[in-house]
Amino acid sequence: MKYAFWLTALVLCFASCDKTKIENIKVPASTGNTLKVDGIAGSEQGSAAANSVFIDFSKDKQGTLTRSGWDLAFYCGSDFRVLINNTTAAMAKVTNKTDINAVNSSDVAGVSFELDIANPSPEAFAMIDDIDGDLTKTAIPVVSSTEAENKVIVIHRGTAGSVAARDLIKIRLQRNVSGGYTLQYAPIDATTFNTIEIAKNEDYNFKYWSFEQGEVTGEPRKSDWDIMWTMAIYKTPLGNDFVAYVFSDLVAINYLNGTMAVEKEYATAAEATTAFNNYTRAMAEAETFVSERWKIGSRWRKTAAPGVTDPGVIKTRFYIVKDSQGNYYRLKFLSFTSEDGGERGRPELRYELLQ
Repeated sequence: MKYAFWLTALVLCFASCDKTKIENIKVPASTGNTLKVDGIAGSEQGSAAANSVFIDFSKDKQGTLTRSGWDLAFYCGSDFRVLINNTTAAMAKVTNKTDINAVNSSDVAGVSFELDIANPSPEAFAMIDDIDGDLTKTAIPVVSSTEAENKVIVIHRGTAGSVAARDLIKIRLQRNVSGGYTLQYAPIDATTFNTIEIAKNEDYNFKYWSFEQGEVTGEPRKSDWDIMWTMAIYKTPLGNDFVAYVFSDLVAINYLNGTMAVEKEYATAAEATTAFNNYTRAMAEAETFVSERWKIGSRWRKTAAPGVTDPGVIKTRFYIVKDSQGNYYRLKFLSFTSEDGGERGRPELRYELLQ
């Protein structure tokens, strides 16, 4: 009996030690890979790809998030900020009421929840999150610790990229005693509402919420992605100004977790190819990197349109990405559409670790 007891204890000890060793093993960063982005979820057109795709260079993996599968993203940092879904072109209208049951369709009568490029208005810009990702400029105001300051907000969930129109939702947000969020929500004309608590998790930039599904798996842990490929609200020139516009095939960097990038541009595709192949870590260490959300953005490709020559990947550009662990990767896009031998919605890219 004593032998069996000590044998069991010994086995458990070894198991515990092995587990600790396994958990503490540091996996070497990937030296690089070529991959096709999984933007297409089904039979949709590539220009309306249903997925946002998160790519982690050092771990050689990508993960998808259905654009229409979430509505709110709750910031897990020190501030209390909530994003709306700019990948569906969602918009938010802040009312002057604090009683969610008192808000109905009449409170947004005459409000246009559309991004009209031909007739842009200041009101439209006030109803979307800051395009560049400034968390102090969200469409939903900061969730205040003073309850009376938190107004009811009407959410238009967006239809970008062939997403079906859905009913307006009204919400009210509070901070809860656990340091997270309390969300009240209901259809616009309802006289009762649901209440849910959302806890922060410091391993993530945001926690994601869907009005149909509740809490959903959104972007990966903040240490598990470097770039995101998606459709989203961006900006385009109109006369002497810029207006908000929905773009396909945008590439964002994980700027909130320290990912940075720099663009390299050359006169010809041949020069860019030579420069890419000869680019070294020492050269990267001498660069001035920026943490701009859309540093890559739409600048890596050209879409077919009147007056556009050579649609597809812009071969005269590539990018250097510095991840949050201090790894440097050279990144170039290989194909984008049928015009350059690719498939829209499944662009191909190549990244290589600089050592």
